[in-house]
Amino acid sequence: MSKLITLNGIEDDNLLNELLEGDIIVFEDIQGSKIWVNWDGEKISIKPKSLSSKSINVIDLAIQNYYNKAINYFEGLDSRVKSLMNKRWWFCFEYFPDQQPANIEYNFSPENNLVLTAISKGRKINFSIDELEEYSRLFDVDVLPIIFQGKLTDKMKEAVKYFINTSEDDLEYIFDEKSFAYFFYKLLNPNSSKSFLMENDFQNNLEKIIIRNETKELSLELLNPLYEKMTDVNNTEFVEVYTLILVNFLNYSQLNDLEDIKLRSLNKEELYIELICHLYNSYIENVKDDMINFDFVIPKFFNKEKFKINTELIDNKKTKSYIKENSKLEYIFKVILGSFKKKKKKEIGVFTENTVKLFNKFIDDIDNYILKCLNKMSEKELSKKGLVDFGDYFDIKYDVDGQGKVYPDVYSEFTKPSNSKKGKKGFKIKNK
Repeated sequence: MSKLITLNGIEDDNLLNELLEGDIIVFEDIQGSKIWVNWDGEKISIKPKSLSSKSINVIDLAIQNYYNKAINYFEGLDSRVKSLMNKRWWFCFEYFPDQQPANIEYNFSPENNLVLTAISKGRKINFSIDELEEYSRLFDVDVLPIIFQGKLTDKMKEAVKYFINTSEDDLEYIFDEKSFAYFFYKLLNPNSSKSFLMENDFQNNLEKIIIRNETKELSLELLNPLYEKMTDVNNTEFVEVYTLILVNFLNYSQLNDLEDIKLRSLNKEELYIELICHLYNSYIENVKDDMINFDFVIPKFFNKEKFKINTELIDNKKTKSYIKENSKLEYIFKVILGSFKKKKKKEIGVFTENTVKLFNKFIDDIDNYILKCLNKMSEKELSKKGLVDFGDYFDIKYDVDGQGKVYPDVYSEFTKPSNSKKGKKGFKIKNK
């Protein structure tokens, strides 16, 4: 992947001129939710954020509705489209579950809620605009919004340097009622009347534009000093409530024997959801009134539909009933379902060092019990497939002569021990 350099703060004109020389591509930074998608010939895999992330599984999908549109779209891809996807490539998209996936609000969503931005071909990330446009047509999605492509004129370079060397206060005066996006769109593409995903308007809270130097394989970013990032109010209170819910649930769960819970799901992720549902139901049955009366504020983000529990993936009727009954009970389930997948490394909120140890031990207990259930199911599946009954094989009917005597046992000649020094050969029974 090309090296990323932030141009803001560079005062060396010669260095700036060198960085801005050659073939340049300038595009608007898109604030969607980055996902990487691969078709291996059998299934679609989607990784959030980076290629080093684990693929999204059914637990991730159950915790929220966030990825529903992406999952439905890629699972419904035409077989012709899938056949044209290289099985070793990962396609990078900015995904829009709605018109405000991050800190920027857009006027409308991209085609099929996706913007194709790059292709990973093994170790190399490809940004070829022609290839991106070709695959965007294949996927029927939008492509990286290019503001400018070619060589920058001297006037353009001077304007970029002027912007870099202007203070934030002066920029507010220069921009007046205009914006960072308006400044660079009009500089680089004077005929433009709007920025990406905006309706007859320029994005007034664009964080940055990216300048890619094709000659030097460098990506240069120009940051908007007036960019405003959304922040959750009272973050400390949120963490304390989150960890307090976990501590209370953890304390209650220590009184339960996981072995008493009978699970029926067929894979690890579904077993985890089923187990958490059982534990949650038992917990809420004992503390429901206390939890509803517990004075805590649910984070504002949870009120958005995309962050609600995906009840389509929750089979437990009792759990669904609790979720629908009260928003606090739904939030508590979300916290519990999403938290016991991964161990914690350090103290957080009301977690002490000892709490972290107990928390991590309980995760081990959950993992071990799920593994035990999977092993039991494997044994049952093997028996269902009908392992060989050797009694059937050895109930052999031999040919006899007129006096009822068995013909010479030719078979025994083949089973006599060999004098050869070669290793013994066994036999294998292959289950079909």
